Amino acid sequence: MLEKIRPRKAVFIGGVIALTMVATVACSSNSEEDGLATVAPIGQITNVPAGTIYAPSTQAVPIEFNDFARVAVSQVSGGFQQVGISTSGRGTVAVDPNIATLSLMVEARATTVSDARQVAAETMDSARSALTGAGVAEDDIITRNFNIQPQSTYVERDSALGKYGEYVIIGYIVSNSAEVTIRDLGEVGNVIDQVSEAAGDEVRINGISFGLDNPALYAAAARDLAARDAHDKAELYAGILGVELGPVVYLEETGGTSPAPIFAAAEAAFSGDQARSFAPTQISSGDVDVTASVSAVFAIVIPAAR
Repeated sequence: MLEKIRPRKAVFIGGVIALTMVATVACSSNSEEDGLATVAPIGQITNVPAGTIYAPSTQAVPIEFNDFARVAVSQVSGGFQQVGISTSGRGTVAVDPNIATLSLMVEARATTVSDARQVAAETMDSARSALTGAGVAEDDIITRNFNIQPQSTYVERDSALGKYGEYVIIGYIVSNSAEVTIRDLGEVGNVIDQVSEAAGDEVRINGISFGLDNPALYAAAARDLAARDAHDKAELYAGILGVELGPVVYLEETGGTSPAPIFAAAEAAFSGDQARSFAPTQISSGDVDVTASVSAVFAIVIPAAR
């Protein structure tokens, strides 16, 4: 609800919709001298050609009055100012996922870099063989990170000058991370079981996410909903204010369209004998949301005189 509009100040109560409003400018000598314009409420607009559409000027000077909305005022020829309704819209389409992404890592420790690297390489080979054996394509197994780092411990020592401490390297840790795309969602649990059994205690499954291989297929529907949402809000505010909504004069997609992945935590670190004693891993997925957001500005039509 718009309560008051004064020079250099505007008050707006409720909502996060920004409204920009046209009003007459009092062309008194006092206003011209101090550079201020008197802004009248919509119901008091005078000397406006009937049936004319007015939209916000690109030269508008914003007058901030809270964190969520603003009144943009700009003087134009004819002694009146321009008006428009600015809204935002959001559209979301819920879609069943068609891919799962598995974050997998093997980690090996040994007293030498060579031994640790060898164990890590053999473990990753076993994991890759299990993945392809479970139906995962080679192109869907991508290395994301390879790391070698020392493992150290703090040791206290004696010397002629007294005791001191230092960190001593006692071994090395080699880790190899991969991102695995599983296109048959019914096989996700089986893939985890096969990899865990084949790679043994050195394998780590850090998480699973579900998504879409081509989210662009659903982006148009999300954009349609976002645009309709922005228009519906503008119509609502136009009705509340007693004005006629004009055509859209500006629209911007904000943030683009993006699917929100569904995450499912999973952890596996056990040997072959242990794996056979466990029940099969059960993984369930939910919907993936494809979302679009827009901001829009609509003109206001001054009704024709009767």
